[in-house]
Amino acid sequence: MATIAIVMSTYNGQTFLEEQIKSILEQSYPDFTLYIRDDGSSDDTLSIINKMAATDSRINVISDATATANSNVGFGASFSSAAAFALTDDSDFKYLAFCDQDDVWEAGKLQAAVDKLSDLDSNLPALFASNYYICDEVLNVTGTFCDSNPMDKVTFQNMFFEGVFPGFTLMINRCLAELAFLNDYSRDIYYHDKWVSLIALGLGGSIVYDTTPLAKYRRHSAAASSTNLGMMAKIKWRIGTVLNGDFCPRTRMMLACFNQLFSDKVDASIRDFLQLFTSKNTFKKLLYPKALRRSVSGEILLRIIILLGKL
Repeated sequence: MATIAIVMSTYNGQTFLEEQIKSILEQSYPDFTLYIRDDGSSDDTLSIINKMAATDSRINVISDATATANSNVGFGASFSSAAAFALTDDSDFKYLAFCDQDDVWEAGKLQAAVDKLSDLDSNLPALFASNYYICDEVLNVTGTFCDSNPMDKVTFQNMFFEGVFPGFTLMINRCLAELAFLNDYSRDIYYHDKWVSLIALGLGGSIVYDTTPLAKYRRHSAAASSTNLGMMAKIKWRIGTVLNGDFCPRTRMMLACFNQLFSDKVDASIRDFLQLFTSKNTFKKLLYPKALRRSVSGEILLRIIILLGKL
């Protein structure tokens, strides 16, 4: 069986999907299976996937067992389902990578990740992340993500309330994949990229970062990200999302799931944090002595939503 399982969730991605899949099939490291779960697309996405799968046996199209067409469950649950399927379909792969539908991978992306992860203990959770190019809709490069390690000074508490690595940059070892997705909770986790990062960090695993850009991240109007917005629009989006949107219930769910699964595997300071933030003690949460966000504005906003009882 393949050394790497790549999992992709698609939804109405016909515009850029073929270019992304081609960049995967043209990787210099060819020993992989690409598992694709379509999340109920209404455009030609599934037709494109099936056409390309017919020409390359490394593409495995995941179909929901109890339905003629996959239901729309949201990208978090869709990614988790695809990862769980890959783990049960192939009992031997060593690494699992995540892939979005509208980016383009550099040809050496998989090889670079394997080179880093192969030096680490396979019995401990390990995560690889890379720098990437930021591009416009037609892939003109406008910048890079981070030319130094973005994990510098990031704590477990920080990572619970802000993202560090986008999913398409990640590859994890099988140990981490099994911890993250072979359980009864992972389908309730919306942020699969944050979920695996938290497990690696909280359980004393390894997180390695490659400063070489290994993918082209496409910013376009249909992308499911706040990074496409201007500064004022981004601030308004964050306030709306945090105060009135899904950030708080999704974060509470992740806290509860992590506490349920791993509270006996973390150190005392993390255990105390989990117990406090899964409780209803707003006053003690508000006075929590460690920084919860890295930026002053982010910390203030988070303390406000704690004061309002939303976390």
